[in-house]
Amino acid sequence: MRKDLKAIDPWRVFFQVLFIIMLMSAQTQASETLEGLDPVSMVVVPEGPFLMGSAEGEGRPDERPQKSVFLDSYAIDVFEVTNARYLAFVKASVHKDPPNPYREGPLSGVPGIADLPVVQVTWYDAFDYCHWAGKRLPSEAEWEKAARGPDGKIYPWGNTLPTREIANFGIDWKDLNTLRAVGSFPKGQSVYKVHDMAGNAREWVQDWYHPESYQEAKTKNPTGPKEGILKVIRGGSWHHTGRGLRSTARDKGGFALKTDGIGFRCAKNLK
Repeated sequence: MRKDLKAIDPWRVFFQVLFIIMLMSAQTQASETLEGLDPVSMVVVPEGPFLMGSAEGEGRPDERPQKSVFLDSYAIDVFEVTNARYLAFVKASVHKDPPNPYREGPLSGVPGIADLPVVQVTWYDAFDYCHWAGKRLPSEAEWEKAARGPDGKIYPWGNTLPTREIANFGIDWKDLNTLRAVGSFPKGQSVYKVHDMAGNAREWVQDWYHPESYQEAKTKNPTGPKEGILKVIRGGSWHHTGRGLRSTARDKGGFALKTDGIGFRCAKNLK
C-alpha cells in the first residue's frame, strides 16, 4: 500500500453526505413553496415561429411590419390574475389593497369579486406580484403569440369579429356587473387554451413602448427597447369596440397608471 495515501475519515464523509442531503431538501422545499404561492394553471407555448404584427394596410402603424418571429418555449397563466390571488399577495407582502372600483372601503371587503380580474393596478404592482409568485411579466411578443397562435390570427378565436358569447367588450361601467369572472368565455380562448386575451381587462406586459418597436425588433426572442418612458398594454377591455380587441392592437401607459380596465397575467421561463 502506498504510504502517501491519506486515510479516509468516515465521520467527515458522513457529515459531507448529510450536508448535501439537507441542502437538496431545502432547495426542494423552497421550490415547492415558491410554486405554491400562485397555484393558477399555466400552459406551455411551444418554441417556434409565429407571425407577429399586422400586415401592410391593416391595423395601426405601430403594429407594422408583420414578420416571422421565433420564440423559445415558455409558460403563461391560463387566466388573468384575480382579486382573490392578488389579495393573497397583499396579505403576504407589504403591498396595500388596490383602489376599490366598486364602492367605498377596501377591496377585500367587497363580496362576490374573488374571480374577477384585478384592475386598478400599476405596472409596478403587476411586476411585484409576478416576482413574488416566482414568475415574471410576459414580453410583448410572448403575449401576442399566446393570444393569436403561430399563424397570425386576428383575434384569439380566429378572424371573425367578436360577439357577446366570446368576449366581454363594448359596454359602459356597471360597477359589479362590468367585469366578468375569468374563464367566462371559453369560446374566446386562444389556440393554446389561454383565456380572456381579448376583452374584460387589458394587460400590462414587460416591454417599454416605442412606436417603431416592430420595425426594430429582433426576429428571435425580442424583448422590446432597452429603455423608455411608457410600458406596453395589450388586449382590449370591457369598454373597447370589437376591432379594439385585435391581438395585434398595442396601447401604452406610465408606471403609475391605474384604471378600471387594466390587469395582468404572469409568464415563466422554461429554460
